Amino acid sequence: MLSSIPSLLFGAITVTYTAVPLELKTAPGPYTSDTVIGAKLGTLEVQITEGSVIHSPAWGTAGEVASGVPLTGPMKSENGYSTSTHYFTVMSVAYIGGVTKINRFNDTYIPIYENKCTVSNSFSVELWLVNTDKDKPNTTVNHNHRPASDFQAGSVYTLPSDFAPYFSFISAKEGNTNVNAMINNDGTPNSSGSYVSVNGVEGGADNTPIIESSGYSDPDNPGEPVTYGDPTQIVSYSVFLSEQTKTFNLSEAVGTNRKDVNTMTITVSNGIAGADYSQKVIFTDLTPVSTSAEFRMLPEESGPNPIPFKLYFDSTEVVKGEAITWSSLQNGSSNTKTIRIGGIDQNVIDSLASGTYSDTINVEIQNL
Repeated sequence: MLSSIPSLLFGAITVTYTAVPLELKTAPGPYTSDTVIGAKLGTLEVQITEGSVIHSPAWGTAGEVASGVPLTGPMKSENGYSTSTHYFTVMSVAYIGGVTKINRFNDTYIPIYENKCTVSNSFSVELWLVNTDKDKPNTTVNHNHRPASDFQAGSVYTLPSDFAPYFSFISAKEGNTNVNAMINNDGTPNSSGSYVSVNGVEGGADNTPIIESSGYSDPDNPGEPVTYGDPTQIVSYSVFLSEQTKTFNLSEAVGTNRKDVNTMTITVSNGIAGADYSQKVIFTDLTPVSTSAEFRMLPEESGPNPIPFKLYFDSTEVVKGEAITWSSLQNGSSNTKTIRIGGIDQNVIDSLASGTYSDTINVEIQNL
């Protein structure tokens, strides 16, 4: 029996954006003053596993909301409350490595964190629609700019009927690249930057909607509604892999043998007990699908041919690049599946020199 030690590295960058119901609240997000009022638009989650980094992440094509967003509804006047319009600002709030970074959407693009940075840990970015354009958490809004006290609790406010902003997510191809050096004046990347896939959709200009339509329809008050109240809890998902690398002897995965190489756990938060939830899981490796539909371990030293193998998600054989629906997810963290290796041809390994063969398996999680 040929004794070889394959090594598998699990690494990926997965970006998801989730829009949320629009509800106003005081002291929203990172802001601490009760003079500030705002509505959360959505959250961008960037999952970075060990061995991966992202350079100078930025929002592209941000100019469409740069001039402010009008919100219409009852606001304080000399005779109580009357219908009026106030312009709000879209703010990006990044939480990276224990640091909160607030940036205003005020141009065709804005840095998500710093103008030049390399990030190796997972992070999240919230988008907020607020009554201030200041980027300090302790900002106070005075009466000239309509503080929170000018808005009537229990009321519905509306955005313009044609309010349908989109964003692009862009990163630099290499470190030490400034955001303004990788993005053109129209908010598109130049040769130093590239679009990043969001929600499993290939990156591109204006490819991700900032809000999702509620289907609200009122002929007297056209436009997307924003209620004044506490935001409802939104179901969220977090993913954990028990291993970053795994080594084993090829004999453990020959033919019908199955070798357990990792365990994936999805935690569902804010779900309803007993309700079923679903996510899509996609596996790829170092060899593009266009080159080979097989998962393949490559030799550590150039020379011999790769070793094809089969990947299993519990008992389901994985088709490289195709989504597997993980259904019946329950609220909490008891959702676990095992990743296995098998199907290695004994004749193939008998024809190869002893050595180390490895593959990098990328795992991508998408919302249904």
